Amino acid sequence: MARQEEGSWEVTFYETPQGVRPAEEWLKEQGHKVGARFARVFDLLEEHGTNVTGPYVAHVRGKIWEVRVEQEKVQRRLLYFTALGRKFVMLHGFVKKAQKAPPKEIEVAERRMKDYMNRRKRAQGKQGR
Repeated sequence: MARQEEGSWEVTFYETPQGVRPAEEWLKEQGHKVGARFARVFDLLEEHGTNVTGPYVAHVRGKIWEVRVEQEKVQRRLLYFTALGRKFVMLHGFVKKAQKAPPKEIEVAERRMKDYMNRRKRAQGKQGR
């Protein structure tokens, strides 16, 4: 991995208009050991940005990527995308039971990504007035 400026990236969580962070809530439900494994990958992402590769992250489709964690033979995934401002936005978490991520799980992440980007555009439009 090529070295980037330390602390130049940020891992954040998608937030609904009501202030709910579904991926963060899911992560909290997974327990301390799993949380620690995800935190390790988050540290790598914040330090090395988009240079982080497998086995920690993998491309899913389009702009959606996944953070991969295994604990006691259970595969857990957090779907995310890279947003402007050098941010990794965690969108949706799930337990992976099949070879590929189920399309419905990816679609949840894609809806949240679209919502995030639309609200960001509207906020920028209001600032420009």
